[in-house]
Amino acid sequence: MLRLFKAFIFRLRRDLTFRITLFIGIGLAIFMTVLYLILEYSLNLEVGESGIKIKMLTGQGMLISSLSPAQNFGIAIPVNLISFTIIEFMHGTIRNKIIAGNSKGKIYASLFLSGLIFSIVLMTVYASLCTLLGTIFGGFHPTEGINPSAILSGGGNARVSTQYIVRIIIVSLASYVSITSFAVFIATLTRQIGGAIPIVIIGILFCYLFATIVATSSLLSDSLDTLVTATRIFDPLYAQNEQFFEVVNAETGEMIQKMKDETFIAAIINNLVYATLFFLAGFFIFKKRDVK
Repeated sequence: MLRLFKAFIFRLRRDLTFRITLFIGIGLAIFMTVLYLILEYSLNLEVGESGIKIKMLTGQGMLISSLSPAQNFGIAIPVNLISFTIIEFMHGTIRNKIIAGNSKGKIYASLFLSGLIFSIVLMTVYASLCTLLGTIFGGFHPTEGINPSAILSGGGNARVSTQYIVRIIIVSLASYVSITSFAVFIATLTRQIGGAIPIVIIGILFCYLFATIVATSSLLSDSLDTLVTATRIFDPLYAQNEQFFEVVNAETGEMIQKMKDETFIAAIINNLVYATLFFLAGFFIFKKRDVK
């Protein structure tokens, strides 16, 4: 197992796919920073009659948006992970590992752990750069800057709490664990880049869009509690979409964005459950199936 891991690290340092994806992430971080700067200075938006400016570019905003697994750079990670994994089959690397005496179980476990490192390293670099650029040009302000997304969701004069930032980071990490497990499972099952990528992307987008629709609809109606609860339990990407605001000043209407305890706990549990199920399914199928 240690030999397989060392081989992965050696390959990762020289892999063209990983380098290209990393440069795309850096370029996208810079592009999004410039875009938000242009929007902020050109629109010059204010909240109602309060005169409070809406800051489009902040460290907190860039951090939160960069963590989404279904937007911007997030969607590129599983795509490149699939390519990274299937190339090992195409080049006969998996077959050579079996010939060298490595068990199929250890090989699959190494594919999952390698994929997890692949995903987390890319996302960490991208999120860190986005946060750094946002902080340089707009400050970080976990409890001061106005949250632009709150305006669209009815949050009005809302700020982002430190609690929300910490929890969204943890939830996003859990999401990438389950997405990595899903991507590696599909990649080893199909062993075809053209077949695996659409399945994984459609799966991620479906979960994300369904969660968005349910979370948005729940703001307009109180009759969807059962659907919201079911989505919170079964949809691994629901937590990234739920909008929950707590009033902190009744006179000014000031609110703070938080993540509900039940949403936070459900997101961690269901992502880890999905990750385990896909890992076990892939593990046993891979052990039974021939490698050519």
